[in-house]
Amino acid sequence: MRDPDTVGTDIGRLLALAHKRATNTFAHALRDLDLDGRLFGVLSTLARIGPATQARLIVELHSDKSVMLRAVDDLERLGLVTREPVPHDRRARVVVLTEAGHRRLVAATGIARQVSAELFGWMSDAEQNVLRDLLERFVGKDLAGRPSGD
Repeated sequence: MRDPDTVGTDIGRLLALAHKRATNTFAHALRDLDLDGRLFGVLSTLARIGPATQARLIVELHSDKSVMLRAVDDLERLGLVTREPVPHDRRARVVVLTEAGHRRLVAATGIARQVSAELFGWMSDAEQNVLRDLLERFVGKDLAGRPSGD
């Protein structure tokens, strides 16, 4: 029987270790595509929502301004996105996925599926669903235990 006083600490430690393992495994698998999880997240978000300002990407990815700026700069340098002017707003720019970006995302998505199978394939589908549901509930709460956004 586990000590009930350490369960929360154990969960936090295990979540940190799980994050590190998943991040490292995914980064290693994406290395040949010149991508990492951060860049994959931006590409997949652009594919899902279409052209977006960096401010919108920051909200969608729960990121911050400097991290997003570096990510978009990296993706633009790789030719995977462009920054294009917004009609009727000379100051605003949207980030747009290029054809090369679409192709790279397709390849990276295949790798993501392989990594997911490697990391979680030992779990049944039902266990994976429970884990996903619990994590969704966990990240959907703020620090006071309220649903985020309240």
